[in-house]
Amino acid sequence: MKQKSRFHFSFVQNSPKFECPTVQHFTFALTDMEGKQHFGFCRLAIGFRACLCLLSYLPWFEVFYKILNYIAENLAKEQVRISTLDPFQGERCLQRPSFPLLLFLAFSFNFYLYLPCQFTELDEFLSAYFIAPDPGKLPTIPDNRNLTEFVVAVDVNNMLHLYASLLHERRILLTSSKLSTLTACVQASSSLLYPMYWQHIFIPALPPHLLDYCW
Repeated sequence: MKQKSRFHFSFVQNSPKFECPTVQHFTFALTDMEGKQHFGFCRLAIGFRACLCLLSYLPWFEVFYKILNYIAENLAKEQVRISTLDPFQGERCLQRPSFPLLLFLAFSFNFYLYLPCQFTELDEFLSAYFIAPDPGKLPTIPDNRNLTEFVVAVDVNNMLHLYASLLHERRILLTSSKLSTLTACVQASSSLLYPMYWQHIFIPALPPHLLDYCW
């Protein structure tokens, strides 16, 4: 957890040129000894004393960002405390399904995963529900947040050059003055390789203590 905390806050205070909007969503990734990526989905807002972060092996960016917004909204209204989210600790790190599976993630400050046949809109105990993306479908614009930010931030020439560099498995370093844009572009770049995937070191947000990886 000490290592994870370095990803949460090191960027905001690192440079005076760093753009800090009111709310930022960004991700980081940790790779275990088996090569599996463990994603951290973060929401950092001005005035908040904590960075909200959810950890999961599931690359459900839109879903987890919506969950973070929902949690932050209720925290701001003092309708929920961080301690009430403890039941989610064991379920947030579920492995990615190995087959196409539509899931509903729902909670009334307790989190559950449902199959479609188990879920009905008449479940009154639910405060909110979130639909997991279909792993069998390609990302689309504007539904996919990462891809949308990537297309807006990167011109066609750089996009083609980046794609060629990915295919040649070169060492690639992306920079941006906005952390949310940076991590979105990194994740979108990786998704361009589908159905292949990047098999080397993958760090969507590179904190100062990992700069040696650039050389």
